[in-house]
Amino acid sequence: MKYLNFLDDEDYDKLELLMTLQHYNEQFLTKKKLIELTGLSKFLLDKYITELNAAYPELKIHENSYDELFYQSVSNDLIQSVQYDYIQRSLKFRFFIEVLVEEKTIKRFQEEQHIARTTLYQIRGKVVACLEKEQIFIKKNKLTGNEMNIRSLIFDIVAYFYFGKKYPFSKENDKEAQQLLQQLLTYFNLDLSFFQKEKLALFIHIVQIRIRSRHLLKETLCSSSAKTQQVFGRQLVMIEQALHTSEIPISDNFKESNYLLLFLFITDIFDVELRFDQTLFTQSQEATKRLIKQLTTQFQISNSQQKQLYDSFFKKILGLSTFKQSYTTFIETTTHSYFADVYAPVHNLILNFTRKDHFLLSLELSQRNQTKLYYDIMFTILSLLEPSQFGKPINIYVDFSSGAAYTEYIRQSLKRFRDLNIAFQEKFNNDTHIFLSDYRLQEANCQQIIWKQPPTPANWSKFANLVVKLRKFELEKITPE
Repeated sequence: MKYLNFLDDEDYDKLELLMTLQHYNEQFLTKKKLIELTGLSKFLLDKYITELNAAYPELKIHENSYDELFYQSVSNDLIQSVQYDYIQRSLKFRFFIEVLVEEKTIKRFQEEQHIARTTLYQIRGKVVACLEKEQIFIKKNKLTGNEMNIRSLIFDIVAYFYFGKKYPFSKENDKEAQQLLQQLLTYFNLDLSFFQKEKLALFIHIVQIRIRSRHLLKETLCSSSAKTQQVFGRQLVMIEQALHTSEIPISDNFKESNYLLLFLFITDIFDVELRFDQTLFTQSQEATKRLIKQLTTQFQISNSQQKQLYDSFFKKILGLSTFKQSYTTFIETTTHSYFADVYAPVHNLILNFTRKDHFLLSLELSQRNQTKLYYDIMFTILSLLEPSQFGKPINIYVDFSSGAAYTEYIRQSLKRFRDLNIAFQEKFNNDTHIFLSDYRLQEANCQQIIWKQPPTPANWSKFANLVVKLRKFELEKITPE
């Protein structure tokens, strides 16, 4: 889904214009080229530039006599700020939240927004068109379809525009969500980061709103284990009571508290022991085992590391089949080249798994979710395994004529490149890959880097590039044809 479609039309065009400018930050760009890129008329382009400059004077968009455009570099922070300003005044988004999510009557919405009936139904039509592309349909101004997918979609849309800010729900809904959030923090003694708390708060908002409107889950995804019941039985009863509304009687068919526990488990907020739906559990478990087997076949991994990797991978894979979020960060494949260069065997293994594993293929993951899973797996592996476990290190001998203090300073500085799997040698020998000094060593057959002055950012960059180049060379020597 293209979330920006929830913006009003002119705001959508202005944000697209701003994002195009960001893409060309500090590059040559003319107004003629900008018209070609955006599809805007000269009149609309001039109008939008004037409005952007007025609202965000730090941009300073202007042109010289040669038609070249100049402006302050557009940051991600500014894009998010503009995006937030625009969504705050979007009638399409307000219709989505107030009528379709919180189920305010369409008549009341029209009266409060002071809009004509024709305008109202134009807004409705545009919102409905966005949702139908995601297989979410509207009947009598209510969201219908797979309930878990509906909740995931609401989560995605709201998080895209409001994550880290006050959520756009009514005061009544916000108050109830904050109460349950505080209960969870207290009952389970949770110590959460800011964004963990934000994510949990949004999840609670959506669960409570859907329950109040009698849109309940039908799936039995999991249940609490006997151990969990024994340790947290009283807390679980209180949470279930908090989730119920007075109109919905407590019954054995109420799945919401287990749905909440599953979210806590998968998002690493609370490591609770659960009994899973057997089909769901088996498929996720087998996929996780396949990934672990591939890793242990290629790399020496301890039993404790295997357990940590399994636990993390299982949660991520299980989450793909339950909380079908569409991620908006860590979804670009452009940085794959870095991992392909530095961690080629790991990169190839993960790429093969995310693209070809039969269970993941059955989930029909979007490109974004596939890429997000790649990064989840990659970062988990890099955080739990030592660089030396990925192969032989690149050996570096450091010796500066300025003395031991300077040599040690450079060695300590080089430790920032730990992830490149480098090792420092006490003596220069035939295993040395890089000799680093302020003077060239005539008899050395290895690569040499000469720094006559304290290293600059450009020096560090060249050093890292050389390590990557040597690593690729070493890998090619041991990789069979």
